[in-house]
Amino acid sequence: MSTRANLPFTDALPYYDRDIDTVPGMREAVLREIESEKTAMHTSHEAYLPPPHALFARHPALAAEIERAERGEKLQAIDTERHKLPAPAPDAPEEAWLDALRNAEVQLAHMDVRQRNLELLRRYGRTYIHLTAANLWRLHNYQQEAMLHWAKDAQETAKEETDDLNRTRKDTHLRLGDKISTYESRWRDLVSKSLSITVANLTARAEIAEYRAKTADLSRQLAQMDQTGV
Repeated sequence: MSTRANLPFTDALPYYDRDIDTVPGMREAVLREIESEKTAMHTSHEAYLPPPHALFARHPALAAEIERAERGEKLQAIDTERHKLPAPAPDAPEEAWLDALRNAEVQLAHMDVRQRNLELLRRYGRTYIHLTAANLWRLHNYQQEAMLHWAKDAQETAKEETDDLNRTRKDTHLRLGDKISTYESRWRDLVSKSLSITVANLTARAEIAEYRAKTADLSRQLAQMDQTGV
């Protein structure tokens, strides 16, 4: 269906309408009709939105994080103490130095395992990496952004089409309005001339009737004079 058929009725108001300014009370009546039409239109932007979707319905932990963010609560910081390598004081006992050494060895082993895992993932996990939750989430975000861009493009296209249509309507209304004004002026001139002719005709008829009455009166007077022999 074309855009012209989808335009609301309130968008089809004329651009050329002199009656609204010349006829008393016309503008107020038109504004009342427009407000009445708006009241009768129960359309809202929410009606075009899809039904609400529950986020992370299968992931309670993520759903709890969403609720925490909605409540405005701060995120509990991750405990990083166990990843630190505090150095003992110079006068610390030997046991403290041994604990620090064991902690350093554990951290080194942990980092070595992480580095090996990253290297294995880089070499052999190129196919699997596209199926991980993080990448699926990125893909979902990309799809959402693409849909958002599509909706914005569609909105801009509809706005441009509406503006072009309104500009065309305005140009057509003004151009035809000038013709209508010319025809109205000619019509008023013709009506004025017709009234003038009608008045002149009535005046001429009255004068003719007056002359006929005078003629008849003179004829009677002449007839009486003939009878009396004057």
